[in-house]
Amino acid sequence: MKKIAYYLVPVVLCLIAGLVAGRLQAESLAEWYPLLNKPALTPPDFVFPIAWGIIYICMGLSLGRVLQYGDKRYVTLWFLQLAVNFLWSVFFFYVRSPLAGFIDILVLDVLVIVYIVLVRRRTPSAAWLFAPYLLWILFATYLNGYILVANQTDKSVTQTVLRTDADSISNNKTQQTMKHTLPRLPYETDALAPKMSAETFEYHYGKHLQTYIDNLNKLIEGTPYAEMPLDEIVRKADGAIFNNAAQTWNHTFFFLTLTPDQQPMPEKLAEALARDFGSVENFKETFTKTAVGLFGSGWTWLAQTPEGKLVIVSEPNAGNPMTQGMKPLLTVDVWEHAYYIDYRNRRAEFVKNWWDLVDWQKVAERL
Repeated sequence: MKKIAYYLVPVVLCLIAGLVAGRLQAESLAEWYPLLNKPALTPPDFVFPIAWGIIYICMGLSLGRVLQYGDKRYVTLWFLQLAVNFLWSVFFFYVRSPLAGFIDILVLDVLVIVYIVLVRRRTPSAAWLFAPYLLWILFATYLNGYILVANQTDKSVTQTVLRTDADSISNNKTQQTMKHTLPRLPYETDALAPKMSAETFEYHYGKHLQTYIDNLNKLIEGTPYAEMPLDEIVRKADGAIFNNAAQTWNHTFFFLTLTPDQQPMPEKLAEALARDFGSVENFKETFTKTAVGLFGSGWTWLAQTPEGKLVIVSEPNAGNPMTQGMKPLLTVDVWEHAYYIDYRNRRAEFVKNWWDLVDWQKVAERL
């Protein structure tokens, strides 16, 4: 049992570090990383988690061999390189600093080479288990260095105008050849406090939405999508272009459906909700349950089918009911960045307070 623990514990530690690092990387892999200038031999994104998974297992087995032979002199060095490995994900993907990542990975190269040289004298098999890791991080050093150099001169994205009408976001034909900018809000960023704080708007509206817009502008440059209105891009694109276009559309729609001065729900909207959900209260209860229960990140929508029926649709990630031929009427953003500053992990409380900010007049106008 003790021998099994020698191998199992370090492998589990590696995989935990990998899962946490992957969590830090997830948003950047969708938003930031695809926009960087990378060398032609860069593998597809799906290769990275596969490679790291195999390498982490080898790393854990290497330490297991060292422990099995009773030589614990190199355990500290092994843990140190794992920590530096983890910090690279923080610096490169989370902080989004190629320079900090490059410095970190150079330190990692040195630590891994020193580990291999030292353990080779005592346990050659432990050194050989680290060989794939060394090759991979040397490639990562090259990739990080290339990105650092190649992106130094590409700091800005030219922007023009995005229409922000609640019912026709970016649909005017005169706007088609223009790129997109942050929409102008019909209220001050502190007007929805305390249910949504000014700090939440600073990050959610000012940074997250701005990043999606910046990414979209860069991704569509020189493509047929540059000539399309935003809603058409959402319907036709896929991959990174869809993710950033849909997130731009979704967020704009979301922010423009909020108000600090909520008015009673118009009668025609209340009647439509009662018709399809039994009552307004039943609709709110079902919508809340759906939004709170959505696994991971995404959006919950009130949408209208082509036949005119109102339905609740839950979409993961950047999903939008327009891609299914439906008309969005209302949405709530249940990505953690929408509520974490004010509510931490209390999504249910966020959704409960969000109801008090819905502009029912705009929702009714979309029917």
